[in-house]
Amino acid sequence: RDALKRLYSVMKADPAPIAGTDLMNTLVATTFNFEREKIPAQMDALIEKIEKEGKAGEKKPRILITGCPMGGATMKVVEAVETNGASVVAFENCSGAKSVEENVDLSNPDVYEALARKYMNIGCSCMTPNDNRIKLLDSMIDEYHVDGVIDMELQACHTYAVEALRIKRFVNDEKKIPYMNLETDYSQADVGQLKTRVAAFIEML
Repeated sequence: RDALKRLYSVMKADPAPIAGTDLMNTLVATTFNFEREKIPAQMDALIEKIEKEGKAGEKKPRILITGCPMGGATMKVVEAVETNGASVVAFENCSGAKSVEENVDLSNPDVYEALARKYMNIGCSCMTPNDNRIKLLDSMIDEYHVDGVIDMELQACHTYAVEALRIKRFVNDEKKIPYMNLETDYSQADVGQLKTRVAAFIEML
């Protein structure tokens, strides 16, 4: 988890040194790596390569994606953002920072309590009240210098749909930045619509 946090923290740089699609594809790929003990060294080597070879490029609007898991078919949302001239610099969602931002408390002598507290503290929309999601969003918006938030919901993921209004109010009223909610599925039928909506959102940033 510490290694993954170090990796996605490179996106705090402005302009971002890599594309959000590359970052998320790497994070998802680690979930299929069963040699877990090798991941920290692999991530550190990748970070070193990014720092040496990464090209910051031009300054672009910075987007944070929250909500349901990214990866595979749902990467169409990230691609819609980045093909319309913005950068996805942070993922506060099920496949991003949400599950790895807080680590297990190694100082707790009761390993079962430490594990339980770590997993119960994940800001999942299945939890109520879900103040931990707001807390993580708050810090990530500031740390990653976010210009706008996109809340991606998969159809039938009703817990995220229920939270959408609270997230919108927090982002608009407390953080004073634009928010957009996108509902989608695993098909490619709405790719054109997504690109149109995302383009309009980015134009107003």
